[in-house]
Amino acid sequence: MLRQSPIAVVLVTHAPLGKALYACAEHVLQTPPALLVADVLPADLPQPWVKKLVHEIAELNTKKVLLLCDLYGSTPYHIATGVQRRLSLRDYQVHLVSGVNVSMVLKALTDAGPSVEDVVTQVLAATQRGIVHQSPTLS
Repeated sequence: MLRQSPIAVVLVTHAPLGKALYACAEHVLQTPPALLVADVLPADLPQPWVKKLVHEIAELNTKKVLLLCDLYGSTPYHIATGVQRRLSLRDYQVHLVSGVNVSMVLKALTDAGPSVEDVVTQVLAATQRGIVHQSPTLS
């Protein structure tokens, strides 16, 4: 069971990425993260996942949701957009960000702002800060 949080953070990814990101967050934070994970298998159809996630998110008692998916245009992305549509019809504030990485997950879990928009801004900024190119060193 996820702890109650003002913003539900949900991973929708190609398996096994979501579980790996969950394990990484648990390692870094030294506690089970408040993170809902949907690891989509190659043969999975979107609609059962959409229905399952909408139900699970509704049980979290928050109307603010951040969906993080791995690849824009993929099956997990289409599942996430289905969830976004259905929950939006129920007056949820649902944001979807693709290209999920460890920096994004950790920021979403640790820097809960007053609004979903603030969290999205912080997640995107953390992603940019987390990308660093280090040139080869001369010997």
